[in-house]
Amino acid sequence: MSFNASVYRILIASPSDVPDERSVIPEVVNEWNAVSAFSTKIILMPVKWEVNTTPLLGGRPQQIINDQIVKDADLLIGVFWTRIGTKTEIAESGTAEEIQQFVDSGKPVMLYFSQSPIDPDKIDIEQFASLKKFKDKMRTQGLTETYSGIVDFRHKFTRQLAINLNNLIDSLTEQLKSSGKEPSRKITEQQKSAVVELTKPTRSETETYLLKSFEATVRQDGWADIAAFAKHLHTYTPVKYRDHGYSKLKPFLQSTRLFDFKSISKNQTDISLAKNSREKS
Repeated sequence: MSFNASVYRILIASPSDVPDERSVIPEVVNEWNAVSAFSTKIILMPVKWEVNTTPLLGGRPQQIINDQIVKDADLLIGVFWTRIGTKTEIAESGTAEEIQQFVDSGKPVMLYFSQSPIDPDKIDIEQFASLKKFKDKMRTQGLTETYSGIVDFRHKFTRQLAINLNNLIDSLTEQLKSSGKEPSRKITEQQKSAVVELTKPTRSETETYLLKSFEATVRQDGWADIAAFAKHLHTYTPVKYRDHGYSKLKPFLQSTRLFDFKSISKNQTDISLAKNSREKS
């Protein structure tokens, strides 16, 4: 049965040394479509230059690619390993130029850097050095992700793509409104609620994210400031502690029995891993 849906273009941008990742991204996107498209009325369309561009003369190659597939894409997935790519007239590489165009347009970019081992004899030193500079530059502009292999990449990208869908919808809607246009994609509260429900972590997943946020904010004395913990939890995981309200965060955490609590002052509380949690790990 046919149904009306909002279509979002997902641009896959990378140099030539990550072919497995370039294959995994459309697979994950299509898996999401198979499971979620009907209930959310949202379809994600993978876009790659080798599939979605056509031969055309009259301009520099990268600009033609930008005009054909980059400017109308909604979300960019960038993946790097040991290469930055071929330099263009205005950027370190074609991939870097695509990313910069997205950043300049205020569109969302998800960047992944592989930490997979490689034969040193196969490394292009110049390319690797340029990639290192580019990676350092990107880390000053936001949060990037690393992965240890193709299985790790698939797992992280699957989860993080789902998390970012809400942000993507809100971002695109605001862009259209700020430019004086009404959203052509009819994004309903029902759609957004469906996306939230699909990305909501289970109880066991929630506990995993709680522990990750604790590990990211714990001090050398084994305790973490609950405010810093809450900020990390809200910023980097799908656990929306503000849904509970900050005043309810401590009782919620206590109910998990994962943490011990220490009151520093009226407005400050520290947490550490509870004894039973340590024994489990």
